Amino acid sequence: MLAVRYSFIFLFYTVGFAQPNELKEIQAQFKNERAIFLNRDKHITLFLEKDSLRATSKVSETIFFLKDQLDNSVNMRVYGNHFNEISNLKAFSKVWDKSRYKEIPLSGLTKQQDDNTAIFHDDTYFYTLSFPAGNAGNQAVWSYEEYYRDARLLSLYYFQDFLPQASGKLLIEFPATIHLSWKMYNDEQGKIKFRKYSKGKNQVYEWSVANLEEVKSETNDAGISYYVPLLVFYINSIQDGDIQKPVLSSISDLHTWYRKSLYKTKVSSSSQLTNLAKEITANAKTELEKVKQIFYWVQDNIRYVAFEEGLRGFVPHHPDYTLEKKYGDCKDMASLIVGMLNALEIKSYHTWIGTRSLSFTYSETPTPIVDNHMIATYIDRDSTIYYLDATSNFTKLGLPSSMIQGKEALLSINDTTYLLKQVPVIAASQSLQSDSVSLKLTNNTLIGNGKASFSGYQKVFASYDFNKTIKAREKEYVTAWLNKGSNKFILTNYTVQNLNDKDKPLTVHYNFQIPSYVNEVGDELYINLSLIKPYHNYLLDINRTSPLESEYTYSFKNVYELEIPDGYTIEYLPQLKNLDFKIVTYQIEYSVVGNKLIVSQSFSRNALLVFRKDIQTWNTAISNFAKEYKETIILKRKT
Repeated sequence: MLAVRYSFIFLFYTVGFAQPNELKEIQAQFKNERAIFLNRDKHITLFLEKDSLRATSKVSETIFFLKDQLDNSVNMRVYGNHFNEISNLKAFSKVWDKSRYKEIPLSGLTKQQDDNTAIFHDDTYFYTLSFPAGNAGNQAVWSYEEYYRDARLLSLYYFQDFLPQASGKLLIEFPATIHLSWKMYNDEQGKIKFRKYSKGKNQVYEWSVANLEEVKSETNDAGISYYVPLLVFYINSIQDGDIQKPVLSSISDLHTWYRKSLYKTKVSSSSQLTNLAKEITANAKTELEKVKQIFYWVQDNIRYVAFEEGLRGFVPHHPDYTLEKKYGDCKDMASLIVGMLNALEIKSYHTWIGTRSLSFTYSETPTPIVDNHMIATYIDRDSTIYYLDATSNFTKLGLPSSMIQGKEALLSINDTTYLLKQVPVIAASQSLQSDSVSLKLTNNTLIGNGKASFSGYQKVFASYDFNKTIKAREKEYVTAWLNKGSNKFILTNYTVQNLNDKDKPLTVHYNFQIPSYVNEVGDELYINLSLIKPYHNYLLDINRTSPLESEYTYSFKNVYELEIPDGYTIEYLPQLKNLDFKIVTYQIEYSVVGNKLIVSQSFSRNALLVFRKDIQTWNTAISNFAKEYKETIILKRKT
């Protein structure tokens, strides 16, 4: 988490003054920029406090306004929490007054509680910094100190932020008894400069930057860890005389530390939880059926809520507590599944994992930055692994939640044993939306009735949308999933089947109209039956830095049967096109059977992430698809 978050409030305010000498020079260097970070500096000190590894840091940042602002305040937040205490916060504006800067201290720096509605209970707090008079030449300056209760949680630093910056430094100071490792990411051009030196009895590692651009937001990006220059650092070990004590020198060290958080999760054989587990699985004939029934029960009966309060960010509640309250976060739901299965003498395992928004792996950096999620895992007698993420309500057994595909999973077998496994990426063919539609023409209106079927992640995400308590909202989402042809598409009626049956495809029977869809020119009718146009004109900037992400790979397969109107014959029928660019594929085929014109259309998105090296291929594919989307069938009136 970034320690500071920013927002701009736009109100009109201007002041006339002479400009400071350095303003023109910086304006020339950062042309067209509204403001820059003059500096972003952080000095971290690692130390031992009794038997615990602690850290403090001093943060100093300055914004320099290069243009008169249209607002009279720039608001920022400095964040802290149980593990990261904020102190000695100071903030002031430097306002240019004729020939010198005048410092105006900020008042009202009071601690406030975060009101994130997505989190049930959160110990995060913040201070709001509101700087007035942001005119050209003025500066916003702030500094504060941080105290980290556990230095293992301090392992990530981003060098870029929401404004360009003239300079920045990160210093890590530590005694010789601490052995530190680090790894730089996303700095292919070598903009981050490193040096190390001694300071008394301590070692100092220093990274410095100059003239960095701002972080640029890009649509459907995979997360800033994929493209913003960042440093991962972690403590390998501590030297205690002749003994070297490991801290995070390996995945085993991380697992040992994580394992301590599970000390409260053992279940009594005579508990209510055990009795319930037996009741839920009473009719199950196999072990896998029992796993499915427990997994589905937790999905359906335990409400997900997030907790971020001190150790509760790491330690799950006892399964009995979660069962009693009927709610919990990912750790609680995972522990409940493990507890219920273990009560049935079925081995299952707590599993730490990161979602795809985090680009890191345990193999490269065995630190807490790798994961932000917990699930349960079951391994059958054939060594097939089932990833049980009950926070994904509509996901069937055997399908991992979409956000953990491709990620490393850390399975805790016992106090000393773990497994590191990679979650598979589910093939696009297993997340299929198929659509079979009968069409006819009436007064230039395309009228159709269809049957759509959704499987895999297509079903999961459609189910989330269809499962609305307000009927009008449900129809809005069903329309969005079935929409075809043009923005004149009208869904007239529909029925949904298997919404709550995780093991069957979601099915929708529906009727629709598309008015004014056919163009009539003389004795000819022009009809475009490319009724869906995936990623139409969705070209990527060749200089894009972030991967383009899809929540899951998926495919469409649609068959349209158009009844050829009486008195008409086919004048022109496009040829079969099969376009395979690996990351995306498209095919469309036209044929005639009796008085029916049949169009078979398919599309697959085969890559979760489209990286910069693949952008040209993507753009070529999308351009070729666009040509096929324009193909039109011509029907001619018989003479």
